[in-house]
Amino acid sequence: MQAARRISQIIFLGIFILLMVSGKAQFWMGFIFTSIVLAAFLGRFYCGWACPINTLMGPVNILGKKLGTQKATPSSLRKENYRIAVFLLFLVGLGYTIYSITQGNKFPLPLIIIPFGLLVTLFINPTAWHRYLCPWGTFFSLTARFSGDTIKNAGPCNGCKSCEKVCPTGSISFVNKTAKINPTNCLLCFSCSSNCPKDSLKPGFILEREKKAAQCHT
Repeated sequence: MQAARRISQIIFLGIFILLMVSGKAQFWMGFIFTSIVLAAFLGRFYCGWACPINTLMGPVNILGKKLGTQKATPSSLRKENYRIAVFLLFLVGLGYTIYSITQGNKFPLPLIIIPFGLLVTLFINPTAWHRYLCPWGTFFSLTARFSGDTIKNAGPCNGCKSCEKVCPTGSISFVNKTAKINPTNCLLCFSCSSNCPKDSLKPGFILEREKKAAQCHT
């Protein structure tokens, strides 16, 4: 699954670059807004499989760790005021971007957000961006909460918390020593399921498929 996700990220990054270079950013914007709507059914697949910021954050995250510049998310950034302030600034930029597109002009909002996200990741762990600062993430969190296709615990869970340690958004908590995934923040990156020694964390659609297969054999 991780290999498929990496391939998907590279393909979408190539498409993103092509659209930016050819001056057709409106198509990518349309893709994002469509993905926000679909997140109510499929979860935040865009964030984990298509987002160019997330794709580029991978090597920057490694670089930050090697340079020793990356720190834990400051408690101040966890406050809702920061997220609201960033989101309001983003809305202003988004509004101006849409207006510019309708006037036949260009305002490269993605090319402003991406360097900002990468700079944050160089000095603070990825959770800060994914959960507290990413303005697109705020949009996705509003719809993804209704999705049934996020990662779920199919059990048994031994409470080792290996999944919690690798989750880039801090979406995993433990209730009665069993992992619970918050669909609002889950990026569907499958880092948790890849690191689960019991292979008990799976996306909703796979669990449904296994359930139907089991019913067919009974």
